Amino acid sequence: MDSTTPAWLVCIIMVVLTVPSHCQSNGTTTKSPTTKIAPQTSQPPDVQTTTLSPDQECAALNSSCSDCVGNSKCMYCYSGSKCMPYPSGKILPPSSMCALDKARWGTCLVNFEALLISMGVIGGVILLTVTCCLIYCCCCRGKSSKKYAKEDAKYESQKMERKAKQEERRSERRSRLDEIRMKYGLMKDDSAPYSRFDV
Repeated sequence: MDSTTPAWLVCIIMVVLTVPSHCQSNGTTTKSPTTKIAPQTSQPPDVQTTTLSPDQECAALNSSCSDCVGNSKCMYCYSGSKCMPYPSGKILPPSSMCALDKARWGTCLVNFEALLISMGVIGGVILLTVTCCLIYCCCCRGKSSKKYAKEDAKYESQKMERKAKQEERRSERRSRLDEIRMKYGLMKDDSAPYSRFDV
C-alpha cells in the first residue's frame, strides 16, 4: 500500500481482516498450533516441547485455503497454492510475495484487491452521505429559516394592517353614534358622568 492511503482505510482493513479469523461459522475456535505437547506418560518424556516458527506453522497448514486462513498468522496464495506467514509489520503483503488478487487472509472468499475496492467504495459512499447531510443542514435549513422569517414578517404586517382597519372602523362607528346622539339630544356631558333623574 502506498503512502497516500488514508489511515482510516488501513484501520478498517485491519478490523475486517482480523474479525473472520476469530469467528468461525461452526462455532469452533481457531486452530493455532503454537506448541506441541508431549503425551502424558508415567515415564519422563525423552523429547522436549518445541515451539514452531511461523514458517513451520503455515507449512503444516498447507493442505487447503480454509485450513491455512484459520490461523491468523498465515495467508494463502493461490498463485503458488501455498500457505505462508503473513508479513509482520505490513498492512498488505508485497506483490513480490503474492499478487493481491491471489492472496487470502482471514477468509478464502475475498481477496485483498476486492477488499480494497469495496472499502474504497464504502468509504466514498459514507463520505458522500456525510457531505450531503452537512450541505443540507447548513444551506437548505438556513434558507428555509429565512423563508419562515419572511413569512412571519408578512403575517405580522398583515396583522397590523387589520388592526389599523379595525381601529378606523371603530372610530367611524363612534363618530356616527355621536352624530346620532347629538341629533336627538342624547349627548352626555363628560364633566358630569352621573345625572339626576327628575321624577
